[in-house]
Amino acid sequence: MGIDEKYIPVIILFLMPVKNLRIIYLLVVAVLFSSCYAVRAYKFRRFELKDLDKFRVQQVRKSNAPFRFLYAHSTNAVLDAYLDTSLKNSGTYGFLIVKNDSILYERYFNGLNAENVFPSFSVAKSFVGTLAQIALQEGYISSFDDPVTRYLPWLSKSDKAWNHITVQQVLDMRTGVKSDETYNSPFSDVIKFGFTRNMKARLKKTKIGPGSKNFEYKSINTQILGAVIEAATKKPLPVYLQEKLWDPLGMESDATWQTDAKGVARAFCCLNATLRDFARLGRLYLNKGNWNGNQVLSEKWVSTILNPDTMLAYQGYKNHWWSSRVIRRFNDSVQAADFAASQNSNWYIGKGSRNGNTFYSAYNNLPAVFAQGMLGQFVYIHPQKNLIIVRMGHGWKRSGSYAQRFIENLAEMID
Repeated sequence: MGIDEKYIPVIILFLMPVKNLRIIYLLVVAVLFSSCYAVRAYKFRRFELKDLDKFRVQQVRKSNAPFRFLYAHSTNAVLDAYLDTSLKNSGTYGFLIVKNDSILYERYFNGLNAENVFPSFSVAKSFVGTLAQIALQEGYISSFDDPVTRYLPWLSKSDKAWNHITVQQVLDMRTGVKSDETYNSPFSDVIKFGFTRNMKARLKKTKIGPGSKNFEYKSINTQILGAVIEAATKKPLPVYLQEKLWDPLGMESDATWQTDAKGVARAFCCLNATLRDFARLGRLYLNKGNWNGNQVLSEKWVSTILNPDTMLAYQGYKNHWWSSRVIRRFNDSVQAADFAASQNSNWYIGKGSRNGNTFYSAYNNLPAVFAQGMLGQFVYIHPQKNLIIVRMGHGWKRSGSYAQRFIENLAEMID
């Protein structure tokens, strides 16, 4: 009698030496979880641009009246040469600089071009935060002080503590939600949300931890926020994005938003678009929420995000945007304090730890903010210079710096 093929991997397990633990692990996963998120997570562990075509998505169509950035009348040969050299082999897909609505620099690498749609990962969070504010302006969300269970009553069945968590706390990631934000484990919560076939089912299992509600970056907060927007507006997130941002801002290309098997958008990560369309969100904020005479966003909302003092009070993260800041680390508090006192602008002292070692830092919040994705995706906005920098790529492979600091230093070079 023949052996059923599905049992062959199990038989191989018993015949393998113990040293082949990695292969054993993969076979166990394949046998027991063939339709599970863990297999998909392992399959896409080295996510590449071509993998975008393998995910479920909902289309977001380009505007019928696209807005076009102009090209600068003159170029800076020194800047161009510096960037061409620095970005080559850095893992960058594309790099775009827009100043005063003019494109100063635009380059694509490895055969890519301006028509390519790029994964933004957590840059999507800033789009979701923007949509939440629009839903508030339109009255769908009555107040950011509302408990999230006003819109998602089913959350309280998982944990009644959700009844005391406000929409604003979700926006600022101060919920105390229990969730593992580890990216290199196929069994972490954030990976489960990235590959699960049923987003809502997983949200229903979320719990709130004890203690204070300080800032703690957890992607699940954005997924909750997206669910609030959908419940309040009664529209899928990609549809609301189409109506409130893609059409009004004159996006020139189609975009996609990855979804689970039930068509629910992965709000925390997976909006895919062109560099120029990502830059248009930056332009909206540079213009204090106004788009060619149409006040798309409350000016107060934008001013709050662009205020360095507000960002300082909220630990550098407010309303789903990051504050750009210069940080210097020291071995003791005296060194940090002496450095801060020697600077002309306001510097602040902080304390932290890394790998069990305590350090002290002096930091200065800059008048700039950014949206950031885990593989070095950035939409950087510098209001004083009327400057937008967009970088999409796969990691940052340039030695001696990292992507955020490279962009911040670049902004200082541009007049």
